Amino acid sequence: MKIDAIYFDLDGTLWETTHTTYLAVKEITEKYNIPEVTEQTVADCMGTTKDECADLYYPNESHERALELLEEGLELAAKKLSIQGGIVYEGLEETLQELSKNYKLGIVSNCLEGYIEAFMISSNLGKYFNDIVAAGKKGITKPDAIRLAIERDGINAAIYVGDTHKDKQAAEEAGLLFIHAKYGFEPELENKYHIETIKELPNLLNELEK
Repeated sequence: MKIDAIYFDLDGTLWETTHTTYLAVKEITEKYNIPEVTEQTVADCMGTTKDECADLYYPNESHERALELLEEGLELAAKKLSIQGGIVYEGLEETLQELSKNYKLGIVSNCLEGYIEAFMISSNLGKYFNDIVAAGKKGITKPDAIRLAIERDGINAAIYVGDTHKDKQAAEEAGLLFIHAKYGFEPELENKYHIETIKELPNLLNELEK
């Protein structure tokens, strides 16, 4: 199997941002004097669509208002993250540096505008990626976002690396082989191929291409 490109999920795959996102959302709930969103709820929302996340964050609000609150909070989170960053997984830069020699690399996430850019800026790892697609920004599903990246990058064969069952579903719907990042938000997800740390990815790819 010859692989041309690797597309990554962001939260739980490349970095972890739960606490910073929680602090941003807390500012929003205090600003409007509405019930607090717990840090566990923020963690549960990682990898979901904005519609799903809005209803989890603000179940007492109308869906339209919940979306407005969500977008305001995530915009604030992106600003915070672009300055202070999130927790980048150990060995990520070395792994990306090695992979970029043989593959095109991209990020495809459900996030809204500015979030992937916050990762690129704060981590200083943007130089390793050929493409990024924020499905929430474009108002499309993650499978369609993956297809968009593949089409515009001119890719024949790619894999998707993510940490949740929704990442797996999106990859399979888009026709990609899925590699499960067990160190992320759903460590018990069953999948044929997995990695315990990001540093294991190059060796797994070498095995897949034999």
